[in-house]
Amino acid sequence: MRFAQFLHLLGQALWIGGGIAAMTLALATRGEDSVVKAGVYRLLGRVHGVVIAPGALITVLSGLWLTMTMARRGRGAELGEPGLAMMQGLGIVAGILVLFIALPTANLLSRVAEPDQHGQLSPLFERLRKRQAVVSSVAGGLALLALLGAVL
Repeated sequence: MRFAQFLHLLGQALWIGGGIAAMTLALATRGEDSVVKAGVYRLLGRVHGVVIAPGALITVLSGLWLTMTMARRGRGAELGEPGLAMMQGLGIVAGILVLFIALPTANLLSRVAEPDQHGQLSPLFERLRKRQAVVSSVAGGLALLALLGAVL
């Protein structure tokens, strides 16, 4: 169970830390020219694929492992406690958002992050950027609320 707890904490650090770093970089591109923005968003695609999404996956899978371990050890009644239920529910929803919406959007965003001959980014880039901002903000907020549930 200790190894599962280690994985759970490692996943949270990767997921939430990577998310905060990505948000900081995305906000820092405001006012930058399109070449800089394009480069940052190509790098953010890698951050999502190498840090954030694996962190979310590790967190969700290790959380399921911890849940099954608790149930097998006769601690099933604890699984109904509000804080733990909050952590599990919100964590799974946030993980699904990251893995099935934010990661594919980040990958697509990094592919379309090329300025045209006039130095402008495409309207598709802007739509994807806005979608990524909303989905990542919601997933990050849910992940933080799940973390809060762990201490309730």
